[in-house]
Amino acid sequence: MKTRVISAIVAIIIGIVVIMQYYTVLFDIAAFAVYAMAVGEIYRTFKDGNSKIAAVLLAAAGGLVLFNSLFAVNLLTLAVVFTVAAVCIVVFDFEKISFTSIASTVAFSAYVLFCIYSVLRLKYIMPVNAFGYDAAFLVVLCAGIAWGGDSMAYFAGYFFGKHKMAPKLSPKKTMEGAVGGIAGSVVIALLMTYVYGLTPYSVNSVVSDIGKNWIFLVVFAAIGSFVGIIGDLFASAVKRQQGIKDYGNIMPGHGGVLDRFDSFFLVATIISLMADFIVRSNGVI
Repeated sequence: MKTRVISAIVAIIIGIVVIMQYYTVLFDIAAFAVYAMAVGEIYRTFKDGNSKIAAVLLAAAGGLVLFNSLFAVNLLTLAVVFTVAAVCIVVFDFEKISFTSIASTVAFSAYVLFCIYSVLRLKYIMPVNAFGYDAAFLVVLCAGIAWGGDSMAYFAGYFFGKHKMAPKLSPKKTMEGAVGGIAGSVVIALLMTYVYGLTPYSVNSVVSDIGKNWIFLVVFAAIGSFVGIIGDLFASAVKRQQGIKDYGNIMPGHGGVLDRFDSFFLVATIISLMADFIVRSNGVI
């Protein structure tokens, strides 16, 4: 427990430092680092018959996507080049590799890349001059919904849990815990948005204004929390099928990147939809 707590504190400190750089390229670098580590974990998860070359190509392609604002790479061209390269790996090294392993690595990596890209795109569709620090706040809100809701689910399940939600995937998760987690995410989202509206960072903020419409936040927070649970179970399903306990050990007591970000990744896509709604409505709900 001590190791787990210390590891969490260190991660929180690093997270604060990183989010402070959200509007700089340093955040993009941090996002790519998370993606690259995730690809490495995915490669090891499907290690039997996998290809290191495919993993390297996935990391490189992901980097070009995440840094696309700098390199202006045509994403269609990138997709074509990667597809041809992946096919060539299977064709020319078919005696050593497994198509199933490589296909699983590609699909899982593409899922992670899409979710991380959802985080980065916020600052491009919600620039500071028009939306203040709303984009950075939405990333923090994403973390609050994912990890705050997860903590609430733990306590709700501990005190009230009776009905197993997915006993074969995650024996400790209960229906009561899930309900408590979703309710906790909603409360956390409302509180975070209210507090954000009181800070100097909310100048020109649209999010703090729409926060007054609590129904909007309740709906998105509830949906985000629900898909966060699904993302957690998805990661657990892959681990069960591959017979592993954790994806990695980069965070002592917490596992790897995929173990820690399993719910955050999918919540990020919902927050991205929320941002699209805000931009389209021009801040008027």
